[in-house]
Amino acid sequence: MKIQKARISFVKVKDHELAVVAQNIVNKMTINAHFSEPKPALMSVQEMIIIYSEALLKAKDGSKQDTAYKNACRLNLENALSSLGSYVNLTAEADVVKLKSSGFPLSKNPEPIGILAAPTITVTYGNNPGEIHIECSVIPKASGYMILYSPLPAPADNNEWYSKQWSGSKGTLTHLKSEIKHVFKAAAMSTESNKMGIYNFSDPVEKMVP
Repeated sequence: MKIQKARISFVKVKDHELAVVAQNIVNKMTINAHFSEPKPALMSVQEMIIIYSEALLKAKDGSKQDTAYKNACRLNLENALSSLGSYVNLTAEADVVKLKSSGFPLSKNPEPIGILAAPTITVTYGNNPGEIHIECSVIPKASGYMILYSPLPAPADNNEWYSKQWSGSKGTLTHLKSEIKHVFKAAAMSTESNKMGIYNFSDPVEKMVP
């Protein structure tokens, strides 16, 4: 299971938002019993916030040199926040209460996908004898598709069908017995489906193999 951590990269934070985010972190970590010895020191980070804020204001209508200086100040602040975030992660030891108290934005906890809906399938002839092409409707968040196929009459137990797993939503089955009617069905796969062995299969489609 993936654990939450303090996010230590601020590259995507907009210029005008960075000082606000950084100040919130300093405020939250000041006199915070969970983080008694922050590294770098909060006073040092506070100084960087002030310097960056002044440089940002000057660069708004300033010269190229002013912009370059602002960028350098931003990088210094980003690096300090990254180091501070690493300290938070190490100290909190995945305790979400402690992590939230730091003021750092946290990584997202992935939501379970669950058992996905059944796709619809289109079954057509391939280019060669013994080939059948299958295209499944795209199911959002599917990790792949399970294709089941069998000559008629098909077994009642899905485990006794032939199966293929595709990373994409379409593909071609080969080396099937020609001039034998087969039945085909498919299901969208997810981590939960694979663990539990539970799938929602499409309506079966019967087709004579060329």
